[in-house]
Amino acid sequence: MTGAPARTEALPLLHWEDLAEIERIRSERDAICARMARLPLHSHRRVVLQARLAELTARQLKLELKVRGAS
Repeated sequence: MTGAPARTEALPLLHWEDLAEIERIRSERDAICARMARLPLHSHRRVVLQARLAELTARQLKLELKVRGAS
């Protein structure tokens, strides 16, 4: 064995709320992408959905960093 410390993973049980929220955001993002695909390129609704998608993506990344940072 080497003297390097082993990286321990946080138990999923400790982050079940965050993991559930990440999954909910992921499915909402998928639904938004499907809706955007049906809209014209410069549609106002599409622009609103793009803004919502960016917001959800930022929140998802923040949660993923929180879960990984705790491990």
